[in-house]
Amino acid sequence: MIVESLKSWNDIQYPKRRKCEPPVIIYCHGGVNQLGGVFVNGRPLPDVVRQRIVELAHSGVRPCDISRQLRVSHGCVSKILSRYYETGSFKAGVIGGSKPKVATPPVVDAIANYKRDNPTMFAWEIRDRLLAEGICSQDNVPSVSSINR
Repeated sequence: MIVESLKSWNDIQYPKRRKCEPPVIIYCHGGVNQLGGVFVNGRPLPDVVRQRIVELAHSGVRPCDISRQLRVSHGCVSKILSRYYETGSFKAGVIGGSKPKVATPPVVDAIANYKRDNPTMFAWEIRDRLLAEGICSQDNVPSVSSINR
């Protein structure tokens, strides 16, 4: 590596600049974590690193050792592995975009009927009943806060 061959910072050769050119300033949104790994705040870990985490875990390497080896925080390794075990995918979730609407007319009608029949019914009870009666699946059932709205 170039940095290792330098004796001191004074050995760095800077390119000559014409007087009329402004200096080039590079802004970086990333940083270096406590393990020396590079990251960009708010952005997912690259897929190649995620895949390597899963491969190492499959070969029996402990999460704490994966963390040190790849210079990724232990929390990040744990999160990626638990997502992989849960869904079978190591890919990052989608950033931004809109979620599909779950409050479709049949769902809204069912909620209104439940409330009319039992005004003291809790939102979590409504949610459970929507699932039990097959009006919604686990994928499209509205959240408790959405039902309260």
